[in-house]
Amino acid sequence: MPIRPWYWPERGQPERTEPLTWIVKDVIAASWWPDPYVFDLFDEQGIKAVVNVCEFDNRQDVPSHLAYHFIHVPDYGVPTQEQIEHFLKLMDKHHAAGEPAVIHCVAGCGRTGQFIIAWCAKAGFIPEGMDPVDWIRSKRKCCLETGAQMECARRLTKKYRPAKSSD
Repeated sequence: MPIRPWYWPERGQPERTEPLTWIVKDVIAASWWPDPYVFDLFDEQGIKAVVNVCEFDNRQDVPSHLAYHFIHVPDYGVPTQEQIEHFLKLMDKHHAAGEPAVIHCVAGCGRTGQFIIAWCAKAGFIPEGMDPVDWIRSKRKCCLETGAQMECARRLTKKYRPAKSSD
């Protein structure tokens, strides 16, 4: 029997967002809960790694050809600093190997957005002077659902965005 959140609809929430959104094309994507048809999308899009950042560990359902990582964050939660550091190392490894990664929670919005912002800030993908909340919502409109998540995203961006060089 597959693992899935009891409250997640069988075909996702298309009225809210889509099952897969590239945040940085061919590098990092956001997804909602990956039922079997979503794993097919991952394959079509060249995804090589899956990072699940919700409270339900779906390792048994993830096809074996995908690298899988699980970081438990409660629904509507904010990750710990240790969880962010672990995620940054995972993403650095997959990015260096040219392996596109997808990050998901249940809806692929709140928890997913915080992790993606942390790494994208560190990797230099968030434009200087742009609010990270506006940046990620321009790509996936549902990202960051609570005030605490938005505050976390801004704090992580300040912490990890490379310093401007002073030529």
